[in-house]
Amino acid sequence: MKAGTIVRLPDGREGTVVYNSLCGIGIKWGRHRLTTDDLDAIMNGDGNTVKSGAPVEYLWNPDALLRNPWPGADMPCVGEDYEVVS
Repeated sequence: MKAGTIVRLPDGREGTVVYNSLCGIGIKWGRHRLTTDDLDAIMNGDGNTVKSGAPVEYLWNPDALLRNPWPGADMPCVGEDYEVVS
C-alpha cells in the first residue's frame, strides 16, 4: 500500500500509511498530509526505520501494523480488517 494512504479500522480509528514491508503495513495514528519531501524520506529510507536506521529527526515511524499479532511483536498489531478512506 502506498505511503500517505488513509485507512479506517472497524472501531473508527484512522491512520496514515507510513511503512510497508514484509512485516506488515505500518500506520501513524490520525490523518497526516505527507509532503513530497516526506514521501521521499519514507521511500528512500533503508527499509529499517521501525527499530533503527532512521535519523533522529525522522517523523514517520509507525505506531501500529495492519496485521494480526504474532509472538514477540513489539508494536501494536491491529489486524487486517480496515477500509481505505483515501
